[in-house]
Amino acid sequence: MRTKNYYTCLISSPGNCKQERDICEEVITQINKGIASHLNVHFDLFKWENDVLPDMGSNGQEIIDKSIEKSNYDIFIGIMQYRFGTQTKDAGCGTEHEYLNALKRKSNDTLPIIIFFFNNEKIDPTDFDGDQYNLVTTFKNGLQTKGLYVDYDGAENFKEKLEEKLNLFVKEVSSLHSSRENVEKVDSIRKKLELDLKDSLKSFNEDAPVWIEPIISTKRNVDRDASKNYDNKIEISTIVENPKDVVIQAPSEFGLTSLAHYVKLEAWNNGKTFIYIDLKFSKKHKIVTDIQNLIKNDYGKTTNDIDCIIIDSFIYEGDGNMKMVKNVADAFKTIPIILMGTIESQFIIAPESEQENIRLEKDFTRYYLLPLPQSEIRKIVTGFALSNTLEEDNDIILNKVTKDLQVLNIHRTPKNCITVLKASSKIGSDYSAVNRTKLLDTILSIIFEEYEIPTYKSQKPDIKDCTFVLGYFCELLIKKNDYEFNEDFFKKELRTFCEASYIELDLNYLFQVLLDNSIFTQRFGTVYFKSAYWLFYFIAHRMNINKDFLNFIFEKKKYVDYPEIMEFYTGIDRNKEDALRYLLTDIQETLNVVKSKVKIDGNLNPYTAVKWEPVLADFEKEEEKISKNVLSSGLPDEVKDRYDDNYYDQIRPYSQVIHSVMKEYSFLILMRQISACSRALRNSDFVNSEIKKSILNEIIAAWNEVSKILIILSPILADKGNVAFEGAAFELNQGDFEFDSAEEKRFAVLLSIPKNVVDFYKDDLFSIKMGPLIIDKAIHETNSLLKHELMRLIVSERPKKWNTVIDNYIVSLDKNSFFLSDIASALNTQFDYHVTEIEARRILGNLLHKCRAKHIFKTNNPDLGLIKKAREI
Repeated sequence: MRTKNYYTCLISSPGNCKQERDICEEVITQINKGIASHLNVHFDLFKWENDVLPDMGSNGQEIIDKSIEKSNYDIFIGIMQYRFGTQTKDAGCGTEHEYLNALKRKSNDTLPIIIFFFNNEKIDPTDFDGDQYNLVTTFKNGLQTKGLYVDYDGAENFKEKLEEKLNLFVKEVSSLHSSRENVEKVDSIRKKLELDLKDSLKSFNEDAPVWIEPIISTKRNVDRDASKNYDNKIEISTIVENPKDVVIQAPSEFGLTSLAHYVKLEAWNNGKTFIYIDLKFSKKHKIVTDIQNLIKNDYGKTTNDIDCIIIDSFIYEGDGNMKMVKNVADAFKTIPIILMGTIESQFIIAPESEQENIRLEKDFTRYYLLPLPQSEIRKIVTGFALSNTLEEDNDIILNKVTKDLQVLNIHRTPKNCITVLKASSKIGSDYSAVNRTKLLDTILSIIFEEYEIPTYKSQKPDIKDCTFVLGYFCELLIKKNDYEFNEDFFKKELRTFCEASYIELDLNYLFQVLLDNSIFTQRFGTVYFKSAYWLFYFIAHRMNINKDFLNFIFEKKKYVDYPEIMEFYTGIDRNKEDALRYLLTDIQETLNVVKSKVKIDGNLNPYTAVKWEPVLADFEKEEEKISKNVLSSGLPDEVKDRYDDNYYDQIRPYSQVIHSVMKEYSFLILMRQISACSRALRNSDFVNSEIKKSILNEIIAAWNEVSKILIILSPILADKGNVAFEGAAFELNQGDFEFDSAEEKRFAVLLSIPKNVVDFYKDDLFSIKMGPLIIDKAIHETNSLLKHELMRLIVSERPKKWNTVIDNYIVSLDKNSFFLSDIASALNTQFDYHVTEIEARRILGNLLHKCRAKHIFKTNNPDLGLIKKAREI
């Protein structure tokens, strides 16, 4: 058991130093949580306003003196600005009186330590008193013969200097009770944790200009209004102060690793020890030993001293991931675990074979990282502009970055913001982002241009040669299905390849370029691509020049696992007809497999009978039809029984049944193919239009299969809260479905499906250039549910001529239909949250109220007069 050493700090100052006195309390609280805790030191604070008991019979200073004497303080912290204070019996002011008493005590001992602070900040003329200021100056000059004092410039500078002096005191007194090595160890650990964070933030030889605290939310759903991301925010301080079993999830490149390093640094600064381990660098049989070694060797502590374990690179379907976590949980039963887990799509990934066999005793709370709102992007832009002396106005740069992120369909994360800033500032103000292939081309050229060459080299290597050999190297990695390597393997394999290809390339230089610019990262001798998209980028370039490898990717369907490959490959010249032909054949085959086995009516559509204001009677009739479809389908008995028996309660979790069913039906493959085909189509501007139309037809047909399955599963999703299948899961946002009865909840979940299917896939499919093709498909689609989903997509993204298309769609709909009310809801969402331009809001408002006018006045095509009346109701 550790024994703490307690020291009392007396704060002495005139009455005009209230802000500094409050800062003393803040700083001492923070130090007690941080370095003082690590070194078994604790400060108690004595301030007369908090710690003096009021009394009568003596003057105020005498009452204070009695309490001060009882405190037996160890540190005297004196503070003065430009006012000296009121004279006492034996001194010019109360602060001087307390200072003189401290000097008397110190004459017989080394304590108290006396630290005096004087504010050098400019004085407000309206508050200046020359006599008082002169008294302060005289007192300050008198201190010069007694020792050292500290000058500060304003409140923030006072905070920094007070923290610095008290930390120094902690180290000094700690060394009396502990070894100097222990004091240095605390400092060295903090510096290492700071370096870990800095390294994790480094991007393309560019240090992050400012740490942007991510938005950690209890809710997974991402609202179109970014300001709502704060509604369910969890503060990092909460995670640090009260660690518990948590999974923090986000898509790749959201900064989970940086967050992990920030959390462990904050924990250390608050007197706690969080151990960090990356699953990529451990194995099932050794992860417990690895953690024990970190505790002993890196921190010099025992298991009992550890407050939390952070496990990074956790992927639910990753080989052995669940087993590794279970090993840790079993070995450190009382220590909370934070899992940093990647969500690679809009679907939450759940364990496959591991899910059935491995059960964790811990009950993990789920948190999610959300994209940054524009206010946070502005901080990044401002910091980048300052550090890079950009000439453009910050608002112009900000507008460019946000538009580029939107066009590129990449998340608003610090890393992606810096990436776009770096590339767009290089290309210039005329730059209009088209795809990530172009972006990475630019980033790569920047890296090779800016990286310094060794003195012994006369010129830099050719960037095309480097891309060529790295493409070959990534081919090796993907074929052996192992993306970790060491430096020797990298150089040996590429040396052989370069010789065979008659290429002269300094591989030592190339390796160092990639490492220094965070394309590669290295840990304990193991090297890997820090960002997965660089791997996919070089694979795409290899496919572009090597027919055999191209065939390998398609024949082995590697793109199903990594849809980004299709995005980068088609983005090279936006004319990859071969890719669309391969993908077209594949998705057609998968669709046929799914349709033949599931055997659900292709026109299953419960929404046609639902009215503008849905009622449960509509739902009950449609539920009977759905049930008949289920009973005649190829789905297994477990699913059929759920519809045949209202009180059905399976022994095994339902998600496992769906898991096995959907694996048999290749459903996850179909969902991944939707993503891959959509990204490829989005990047295929110059491909034959008939092929583009054909693959869009198949993508939308696949949407239909997803919609049908969700319709079938919607009652279970409503009742259970989630439905998992073949490594993927749909999860219900319970906050959006708070109803008094189970029937109402099921109905609401059913009605939300069209919106959610569009939300799942729109970012993969849509770009401004895709607008005409999607509009053409929407106009000619005959399946009413798919047509409605396409119209919802058009409302959401608003390509050119969108309003004419939606106007015609409104006219075509039944006056009392669910589709009419749902398209009105979509228009209303855009009007309320996403559109600020006056003309766009006018158009949205007219269309929204045209829907209402059609329903209210029972007119097929309401004129402006009726629309105006509808606005007034």
